[in-house]
Amino acid sequence: MLVIPAIDIYKNKCVRLYKGDYDQSTIYSDDPVEVIKNWELKGASLIHIVDLEGAKLGTTISSNLIKNMIDNTNTKIQIGGGIRNLDTINYYISLGVERVILGSAAIKNENNIIKTSIKKYGSDKIIVSIDSSKGRIKTEGWIQETQLTPEDLIHNMLKMGVKKFIYTDIDRDGTFKGVSIKNIKIILKKFNIQLTVAGGISSEFDLESLDKLGVEGAIIGKAFYENRLNPISIIEKYKG
Repeated sequence: MLVIPAIDIYKNKCVRLYKGDYDQSTIYSDDPVEVIKNWELKGASLIHIVDLEGAKLGTTISSNLIKNMIDNTNTKIQIGGGIRNLDTINYYISLGVERVILGSAAIKNENNIIKTSIKKYGSDKIIVSIDSSKGRIKTEGWIQETQLTPEDLIHNMLKMGVKKFIYTDIDRDGTFKGVSIKNIKIILKKFNIQLTVAGGISSEFDLESLDKLGVEGAIIGKAFYENRLNPISIIEKYKG
């Protein structure tokens, strides 16, 4: 399993939200470029970046800042937030991004964006985000609730050629309540997918539990920024 540090961008700052609530954000740095340099120094081989404003508004708000971040690191990047069309996917991949994350765009699938992007770039480049609250998928920066379950979404995406997914339990994100092992077990029992997990990770026990389940990656944000977990030792231990 690979541990992936997270950098969430909101109004050009590095922040973390509580349960996806934009009104409950904590600023950890005014300089995301320095943050990404720091994660590289700590040994991260992949960094998870989310444009929170982009996710909320449905367009790329922080693309210039993110370009600057990418230009200042040799570490691989996966990026999400506001990516709703092929032009934006093309833009980020042209910058050298390793993986592009689709959430709302995957559910709407306008212009057959999923199949088209996978055909052009390959299934390793496209990740679909499973953002779940109380068993239902949320979109538009976790603001709009749908009637889709995580299982519904995965089933639909597999038919389109998606292989990689990120599962986030919104109700645990930023809470230090631990991961939703029960929900993750259900998903992995039903589907043969490459799964990364985010939301609620706060201890080495969480990481060990995910690793035993065969999870591909674990995204860690607040637990690193608030020193619940030691980034250097954890990144060294979980290299994928």
